[in-house]
Amino acid sequence: MRNTHRTPDLLFLDQPLPAEHYEVGPQKPLQQIGDVPWESLGAGDTIFIHARPEPYREKWVICRQGTATHPIVVRGIPDPNGRLPVIDGRNATTRKTLNFWNEKRGVIKIGGANVPSDTMPRHIIIENLDIRSGRPPFTFTGRDGQTEYAKNCAAIFLEKGEHITLRNCILRDSGNGFFCASQSSNVLVERCYIYDNGIEDRFYEHNNYTEANGIIFQFNRFGPLRKGCRGNNLKDRSAGTVIRYNWIEGGNRQLDLVDSDHKHLIENPAYRST
Repeated sequence: MRNTHRTPDLLFLDQPLPAEHYEVGPQKPLQQIGDVPWESLGAGDTIFIHARPEPYREKWVICRQGTATHPIVVRGIPDPNGRLPVIDGRNATTRKTLNFWNEKRGVIKIGGANVPSDTMPRHIIIENLDIRSGRPPFTFTGRDGQTEYAKNCAAIFLEKGEHITLRNCILRDSGNGFFCASQSSNVLVERCYIYDNGIEDRFYEHNNYTEANGIIFQFNRFGPLRKGCRGNNLKDRSAGTVIRYNWIEGGNRQLDLVDSDHKHLIENPAYRST
């Protein structure tokens, strides 16, 4: 949202509204992640989630827009020992104001909602969070009450978004660690630790499963999948994929760079270069 002041017959002056900072955690103004007004975030807003001894058993959607100079930032604040705040999908609850589809597909979801109104999320940064346990048989409480996660649930599910950054996050113990769908573009995954994902005796869930118009993986560590899981480590169908300076260990395939099914990606000149 912006304030627009008109000077008669001269010009328009657009000035962003002042950004908000939301502090979540022990002895902070907000005790729970669900106290954050996710449905009304604006450009430049920052959510600080402070580490605490027990996990945050909460899940949510981000379906708002930042800008290149004023992104929306969700930032974990480690404890004095460097431990990141934990977002645990097991028995997680959802802010009652939020209403979004595909709740079963992600602990944190970006894009695709009724409340807030659906839009193309832009300029979103998620960093310094340990996100885990989005998979069966674990359950959560959402708009349909207690619900079991889908097999292909992801710790972070990017349904759609532009200029999305995941930085220094741990993604584990889920069907997929990170899942990104084909309406997404300009995605950056850096300094993350993605491991211990997958579903036993299945080939369809992976540490990473992405399909975007432009995606970069750099300075990450990809570890082995969960025991008995047959998925791949880094599976990608994107146009303009860049994979550099990563440690990739384990999986049915360490890299599985396969064809897209989407015309807008296949016809992109960057699709011919990975």
